[in-house]
Parts: sequence; structure tokens; C-alpha cells
Amino acid sequence: MHLKTRGRRARRLSLAGAATLTAAAAATAIAFNAAGTAPTAQAATIAYDPLAPALDFNSFVENETTLVSTESEGPVATGGNLVVKGSYNVNIHEAGTFIAPGDAEQSGLVVGGRVDWTQDPATSVVQVHNYVKIGDLTGSDALNTDSNGASVNTHVVADGAGYNSTPRLELDTQEPLASVESSPIDFDAAFSQLRANARGLYACEAHEVEMHTPDGTAVAKGDVASGDQIRITLVDGVTNVLNVTGEDLNDMSELDFQNQPTATMPLLINVDTSGTGGELDWEVPNQAGAGGGNGASYILWNFNDTSRLTLTGGDTVEGSILAPDADYTDLSASNVEGQIIAKNAVHGDIGFSGGEIHHFPFAAELACEDDIISPDATTETPSTDGPTSDAPTSGGPTDDTGSPSGGTDSTTTDGGFSPLATTGSSLGPIAFGAAALILLGTGAVVAASMRRKRRES
Repeated sequence: MHLKTRGRRARRLSLAGAATLTAAAAATAIAFNAAGTAPTAQAATIAYDPLAPALDFNSFVENETTLVSTESEGPVATGGNLVVKGSYNVNIHEAGTFIAPGDAEQSGLVVGGRVDWTQDPATSVVQVHNYVKIGDLTGSDALNTDSNGASVNTHVVADGAGYNSTPRLELDTQEPLASVESSPIDFDAAFSQLRANARGLYACEAHEVEMHTPDGTAVAKGDVASGDQIRITLVDGVTNVLNVTGEDLNDMSELDFQNQPTATMPLLINVDTSGTGGELDWEVPNQAGAGGGNGASYILWNFNDTSRLTLTGGDTVEGSILAPDADYTDLSASNVEGQIIAKNAVHGDIGFSGGEIHHFPFAAELACEDDIISPDATTETPSTDGPTSDAPTSGGPTDDTGSPSGGTDSTTTDGGFSPLATTGSSLGPIAFGAAALILLGTGAVVAASMRRKRRES
């Protein structure tokens, strides 16, 4: 073969080999990724108590609360004014946990604004166990001496009225007068977080609970027929999510729990009220198998898109109600076994008994594969050799010295909100490997070219 011909052929073979090697580099990088050699994207799971900002209050309201009837076993907090419109008992079981800075006892009643005495100036008495905190005492007097000058338990009355006048707030202890006018809760921050939690929970991706009739017929969201008895079965070890419409709730005659909710088997019920314009008059169905201490603390009713929620009758609500944008009114003589979170609240009304609020605060952590926003969220990173850890991270993994090793933190340190940082795929190792192989192929091209030139010379 002619020397030039052999040279051209050798060059073509060298270039072809280099091209093959370069293509192999890209193919190898793709294969590494497809085989899972490189880190792959995973949906992060977080677990947290979405009602933590409510501080264990039985009723936690952003703006105005009206008390008519009958009682709350735990404490009551309202960010705006308190309207006294009937006789009501607050914190009768001393069930709260919130103690304002400098106080010796828990706060049974917290009012961010003032007390409105004008609605029932004749007979109303709100009895409060433990301390009262009122942000603005304008129009009110706090007294701990009676008309005879004797030292007595603290009463709060209308400005200029006597110790036993009505209407009044009647404490069963003597609270120091200097501690009454106080606003110890940041309601704006609390409700900013509660709204974010409600939105996140509405999109929660977890175990979706299926509805069935007693004969086993599956019922989809929005398809509950009038009088249907709905049965649900929960799965342990996960957050159970039941998605229903407001019409579903009013059409079902009973929500029958085949197994009881627990701390490791909580139930989130997302209620869609868009079909009725964000308003719901709720005739509460019986919730068989989940009464009071038998599961109510592990049920959360999420009314994320609801602007008005009225309990008109029916049975007891088993679980807590999260309705941060709703005007909530209780006209039902039946009880609520849990917490109530609302924008405004009316507990009872003239001619109606509002029932009782029993102190079964939400006591579970909900875990969703979603971007739920919570400063107390715990990231659960799946492992390959055992169960995941529930321990929150403080700044990512650490090396042997205890120093951070570059991990990400899904929480904020200032109490603010941070979208959960998911476990993303890292292209670094893939790119490095591909670049190395490509450089190897390029080197082969250069070497072949140098050899050819030496032979031709």
C-alpha cells in the first residue's frame, strides 16, 4: 500500500477510535445515571405538628371571638376583641400549657385587643380558670378588692363598674393587676404559619384513604350520595389523607372508622368547599370508632379554602378544625373534641347552645412528600439499610469533627418559613466522569496525530 494511503488510513482509524472512545464516555455517563450510580432525585418527607403555633389553646382565633355558650375545657385565645354576649366557662380543666413571661400561672384567656361589654350588659359572666391577659384595658377595669375593700380573686369589669357587676370576667384566682394588661402572643406570625400549613396540607402527598360503602363499593371524592354510610380503613406508620367535598360531608350519614386513629396512624381530612363558594353549613355526621380519647387527638379537619364554616347540628366533631381563613360559628349543641383554629369565632348564639369544646389538642405529626412550609419541620431522608430517622437536622450532616459537611437544612433558625429543601440529584460525579473520559479520548487523538507525523517524516 502507498505510504500516503497508509497514512490517511491510519489517521482515519485513529480519529474513529477517538470518536468511539468519546462516545463511550458520554454513554458511560448516561449509564451511570440510569443505573443509579449517581445520586437521584427523591421526594423529601417532613413530619411536624401543623397546629403547634396554636400553643395548645382549645380555641385559637386571629381576630374577634364572641362567647355566648357554653364552655371550653381548655384555654381560649383571640388576637382581636373579645365580645361578651352570654355566660361561658373558660379553661375549666386547667388544661392549657401557655404561661406568659413573668407569670406564676398559665393563661386561661388571652385577648389581643379589648373587651366589648356592649352586647349583653345585664347578665353575662365569663368564668376563667387561671390568669387573663388583655392587650388593651381601655373601657375595662381589673379589680382584686371588693366593695368592702377586702382582698379577693380578680374580676375584670366595664370601666367604672363595681366588682360584682355584670357583665364581667370572673377569675378563680387573684392575678396581680399589673399582669392583666398584656399581649404575650404574636397572632400575626402564628396565623401566617397556620395558613401556610393549611395550604401545604391541602396538597399533602401521603397515603390516600379510600371511601367505601358497607357492601364494599368504592366512593370517589364528590360522589357520596345522600344517606351513604362511609367506611374508611387507616394504615399504620404513615399519614392517612382523606379528600372530600363539603357536600360529601353533609350527604354521608356516618363516617365509620374501621380502625382507630393513633399517633402513628393519624388522619388528615382535606375538605374542599369550592363547590359552595367556600362556605359550608355543616350538619356533622356521626364518626363511629373515633370518639374523644379514642382517636380524636389524631384527626385534623383541614378547611383550607373555606371562608365561612357554621356547625348547624348533627353529631360531635371528632378532631381539630383548621380553618384559618374562616368565620366560624358553632350553633350545634354537640361538642368539638379538639382545637378550633379560625379567623373569627362565635361560640354559641342567642337561642342556640354552642356545645362544649373538649380539650383533645392535636397530638400527632403529619408527614407529607411535599413542600409544606414549617419552621419546625423534620426532614426524613430515606436510607438504604434501615428505617429513617425522625431527628431534625440542625445544618446538615457532620464529619468526624462535628463540623457541617455540606448538607442542607430544611428549617430556619429564626422562626421564619422555608420551603423544604428536597434531596436533588447531583450531576457533579457524572460530569467529572464524563469529562475524564472525553479528555482521554482527546488525548488519544493528539497521540495518534504525533505518531503519524513521526512516520511521515
